[in-house]
Amino acid sequence: MSRPDDSLNCEAPVAEVAASRPNVAAAAQVLAALTAGQHKDAGPAAPPLTPLPQLALARGRVHECAGPARRTLAAMIAGVAQAEGPVLWLRPDWRGEGLCPQGLARFMPDPGALIVVNCTRAVDVLWSMEEALRAGCVALVVAEIAEAPDLRQVRRLHLAAEDGLLRNRMAGRLTPAPLGLMLGHEVADSRIAGIESRWALHPLPPTPPAPPAPPRWRLDRQLARGLPPKDWEVQLAGGGQGARAHELALVPV
Repeated sequence: MSRPDDSLNCEAPVAEVAASRPNVAAAAQVLAALTAGQHKDAGPAAPPLTPLPQLALARGRVHECAGPARRTLAAMIAGVAQAEGPVLWLRPDWRGEGLCPQGLARFMPDPGALIVVNCTRAVDVLWSMEEALRAGCVALVVAEIAEAPDLRQVRRLHLAAEDGLLRNRMAGRLTPAPLGLMLGHEVADSRIAGIESRWALHPLPPTPPAPPAPPRWRLDRQLARGLPPKDWEVQLAGGGQGARAHELALVPV
């Protein structure tokens, strides 16, 4: 009679069986540390992205841009984020208009480096944003959404951004420190529940009205943790000639 296969032997030593079992308690502790972003090797918290003195965006979180000039505000933020890593811009592809490179050049040092992805379905925008944030290889993900996500979807995006941030920190990389930016594709005054902060940008008439007066906007802080709603007047320095986001002048209203 042939000898039975040892790998199928039910009388394996108890010590070997116990050693092969996963340490559930240790795994739970590691998972809790990763979720909270408090791993001992993660290092200090990343500073916020600050395109303007009063506009500070927490890393590893998802924020919202609203208002008629929400794409302009997103371009301002993207121009600053480009110095730290790639910027991904997700858009629904069922609308004919696109981003104008000449307009982006006013706010971004390299509009040609902007990665624009046209998504065929509304759900593809959220899925792509989640995966890009979790990968941690981009500094900023801008998503033009056709339908407002629910709290569960926004929570998934927050966790993905935190995961991407922690992934880079544990690998010894300070940048990119990913964050997400959501803006309505068709609705200017959207109110997405569960986001970290909400900022709105509204165009203002030039002063004086004759050119070459610099463009002006009103920046509204509609929602931010521990801070009340407030607004400021924002205008391009140098009359808008070759100005970049870091050259914007912030003037209280």
